[in-house]
Amino acid sequence: MSAPGTALRTFRLARQGCTPRDTALAFLCAGLGSLGRHRIGARRRFESWIGRFAQAEQVRLRLRRPARSLTILMRRGNAADYLVAGELVAGSYPPPADAPGAPTAIVDGGANIGLFTLHASSLFPGVPVTCYEPDTANLRQLELNLAANGIPARIVPQALWSTPGERFYHPAQSYTGYVNDEPSEYPISCVVPEVPAGCWLKLDIEGAEYEVLPALLDSGAQPAWISLEIHAFSTRGQTLLDRLRRHGYEIRGTWQPQDTCITLLAVRQATPTRA
Repeated sequence: MSAPGTALRTFRLARQGCTPRDTALAFLCAGLGSLGRHRIGARRRFESWIGRFAQAEQVRLRLRRPARSLTILMRRGNAADYLVAGELVAGSYPPPADAPGAPTAIVDGGANIGLFTLHASSLFPGVPVTCYEPDTANLRQLELNLAANGIPARIVPQALWSTPGERFYHPAQSYTGYVNDEPSEYPISCVVPEVPAGCWLKLDIEGAEYEVLPALLDSGAQPAWISLEIHAFSTRGQTLLDRLRRHGYEIRGTWQPQDTCITLLAVRQATPTRA
């Protein structure tokens, strides 16, 4: 946030706020996300300033959208909530600019506190939504956000994997937690997500994308759009890009080969070239 250009861009993004208070809060959330992780002191100051907006342990942010405003509820003192709100302010998860119409459904894999669902539902009101989220604390906040925005989503309190069954959750190893086969004190039930043809699928599942996405594509699932966060991209990510292309998807986004984590949009364009 020290560069004037970054501060100006953040202020322009923050004008989505419905009121001057919301604009200030949006600026802080987006600003927090622009700070490098090495800027520990600055990040703590931003987190403290955001926390001052709390009422009854909830920080409420309202953003303007073309169809309707969004109400975002964040837990006071929860830096992860502040960061995902900042990502939303910054324009994460855009739909295709050339989309011919609404998706058949919205499937939010790794829903966290529900901000992708809020965003996608504001763009396509009335489209059915399914949220998958295993973390109990996140589920409570997800329910609050859905209620605050009048979204009747189906919530599945399970993690995602390539096959159904029991794995292990590691809540302290990432700011959102992740699932794998390594034993922990948190055994967790996993499912394969239900993915209707023509849906908008989002996967932010902390490494499980290497299990879930190939299983879905190889089973014949045909989402219209896939918003995907890829972890360990520099060492493993190209395998997912190649698979998406083989299944008829155009990859949209900007990244460098050395990036460790990227977010992209895959848009179904053609008949697969090879099974």
